Amino acid sequence: MKTYIFLGSLALGAQLAASGAMANDLTVATWGGSYTQKQRKAIIDPFSSATGTKVLDAAYSGGLGQIRAMVEAGNTTWDVIQLGAAEVINACAEGLVVPLDVSKLKHAAEFDKSSVSECAIGSAGWSMIIGYNSKAVSAEPTSWADFWDIKKYPGKRAMRREAKYNLEAALLADGVKPEELYQILGTPAGVERAFKKLDELKPNIQWWETGAQPAEWLGNGAVAMSTSFIGRILEAKAEGAPVGFTWSGAMYSVDSWAIISGTKNEAAAYDFVNFATSAQAQAEFSKLQPVAPVNLGSAALLPAERVAIMPVGDNLAKNIHLDHVFWNDNLEALTERFNAWLAR
Repeated sequence: MKTYIFLGSLALGAQLAASGAMANDLTVATWGGSYTQKQRKAIIDPFSSATGTKVLDAAYSGGLGQIRAMVEAGNTTWDVIQLGAAEVINACAEGLVVPLDVSKLKHAAEFDKSSVSECAIGSAGWSMIIGYNSKAVSAEPTSWADFWDIKKYPGKRAMRREAKYNLEAALLADGVKPEELYQILGTPAGVERAFKKLDELKPNIQWWETGAQPAEWLGNGAVAMSTSFIGRILEAKAEGAPVGFTWSGAMYSVDSWAIISGTKNEAAAYDFVNFATSAQAQAEFSKLQPVAPVNLGSAALLPAERVAIMPVGDNLAKNIHLDHVFWNDNLEALTERFNAWLAR
């Protein structure tokens, strides 16, 4: 019987490399830590039980450096990878991942067309939301205009130290309609408008750089509101922290599964991707991790209280879909502009 492998951590990966993994081992690269452990329980172990295979996971740290190095060296040691939306665009353009044969994707018809691209298929949806300290605000904020309103909602604000998310938030706070957001941000006048709006809030902003900081700062009252990944706020709330959030104005994105170029296990890679994109597998993962299933059949398999804390259905309708093609084309220039603005 063939053995396919899913590496659990850097340490385990090193141990396996030292012992010499079998040529037919299947390696899946994902985000690591508790996220991967939940994937193992919901997806990996059930896949192993159903197919009689073993799988190892490799720790993926984001960007394209890790996979570019192995593909360019002709030594692809990973087979499947979970990528962010921007990485999917660039990895596909560089030939670092395999163009998918849709006829081999058993569940492609169960996905919104926007979640299946030339080189990837959706693994999980997530949102950047407005979080708040429930003791510091008198009423739940419901818009980016509220986030900017220091008089009505006194206190510091925390925002991620980067151009993405903040320029969108600024324009939305300034009254731009979501459907016109990227059309306006794609013009010099729109960029000027966004930075002018950021100028208003700048004296009250505390910049965060790690995902744990917003929930920590909200919980201890250091800030009254913050942008945050939804999962961090939910974890803090479950632990009793005085935090809340709104879906209004949240920014939604989808991570995806892709198959790395040069894999010697393409058939097994498709088997894994098909298992991981089934309605049942995505629902099981969403029961453990506060991310949204992307398979449209998954939500019906989740309890109502779980759906309520995910960007699906009515919640998703309140989200803005991040335009990763826009950011792929404009990230360098807008980051340079943002950094210069920060330094003023």
